[in-house]
Amino acid sequence: MDNGFLSIKELCQRIDVKPHTLRYWEKEFGDFLKPCRSKGGHRRYGEEDLKVLLKIRELVKDRGYTIKGARKVLGSGEVNSREEENSLKEGNYFQGKKILITGGTGTVGREVTRRLLFLNPSVIRIYSRDETKQFDMSEEFKDVDNLRFFIGDVRDAERLEMAMEEVDIVFHLAALKHVASCEYNPFEAINTNVYGSQNVINAALKVNAEKVIFTSTDKAVNPTSTMGATKLMAEKLFTAANYYKGRRRTVFASVRLGNVLGSRGSVIPLFKNQLLNGKQITLTSKKMTRFIMSLRQAVDFIFKASFLARGGEVFVPKMPAVKIIDLVGAIEDVLGYKNGIKEIGVKPGEKLYEELMTRDEERRSLERDDMYIILPPKQLSNSRFSYPGAYISKGNNHYTSEKGEFLGKAGIKKFLQKESLI
Repeated sequence: MDNGFLSIKELCQRIDVKPHTLRYWEKEFGDFLKPCRSKGGHRRYGEEDLKVLLKIRELVKDRGYTIKGARKVLGSGEVNSREEENSLKEGNYFQGKKILITGGTGTVGREVTRRLLFLNPSVIRIYSRDETKQFDMSEEFKDVDNLRFFIGDVRDAERLEMAMEEVDIVFHLAALKHVASCEYNPFEAINTNVYGSQNVINAALKVNAEKVIFTSTDKAVNPTSTMGATKLMAEKLFTAANYYKGRRRTVFASVRLGNVLGSRGSVIPLFKNQLLNGKQITLTSKKMTRFIMSLRQAVDFIFKASFLARGGEVFVPKMPAVKIIDLVGAIEDVLGYKNGIKEIGVKPGEKLYEELMTRDEERRSLERDDMYIILPPKQLSNSRFSYPGAYISKGNNHYTSEKGEFLGKAGIKKFLQKESLI
């Protein structure tokens, strides 16, 4: 201790967490902490910081609050109802569970892993085919003793079953996700996104897993691309699996995400690199619109869906829509560069706008303030399930990124800065 201030190592010992957990809390709760710097430039923490971090530890690790829930309690100091208390404590659902993440070395998979690690699961198994990414990830989490790595492909049913032995929860993230790549390699897209998903379903049924959550995309709605079509087929497989599982406890559900800004392959790193290197920004079309969400929001939603899933649903978050031309303008303003825009034309399979659900899905969906819940066919009028805060959607809107209110350039700038995306 230096003049009453704690080093990172000392602080980790006092609050009994690993360094990677502290680093993550610094990122998520930074506005509640006020560390200072030593003469050597190292961060030091005072008694007030220690009190805040002990409270965070109590909320997140001991009481199972989500990050969002813990932030709300820290900000207001109180929770107003039992329903709100339960919604803020969805994180304790994972306590003591054995969890498998297919495609776990990807951007979303890593973030899911980071978040799970301080929700006290029994073990997290990372299943992916990229040896180098697994090595890099193992180095990042080298102080974690309940993280396991399995090299394998979802196309390999036998290997997948071995990795899934005794698992409770599966997050199926593995996929071929680039639209252009899938257009030129449709057989590979089918093998991974369709047959690979069926292998995940079969393995989960064989080990009697508790829940399996599939991450889909808004490109699965009225698809024009191979990637979107294969994701839609996988959604259908996950819904259908609930009907032939017999007496097994396994619940299958899907989440349909928008464009996750900050994930591998998203446009922000591309636009940023072009601007900083004095190049024109390449834009497929100035008319293009998209639904967007941050990596943090995507993982929040995946966890929320896994908590709510009863079987066969497709969960769709309510997301802001943006004009890509406004996104470009916001990035230019933040970085202070403006090199011009070059339209290169729409790529094969690409759409000018995205949709959240079809007309038919609207008629059998429930709605909450934060999401839509698309029920399996014929399930709406005779639903056995209930969801906190959900009501029958009016079904008189067509949810597309082409219509409605756009975030606008100022709103996008605020979003990018709030989510530390640029």
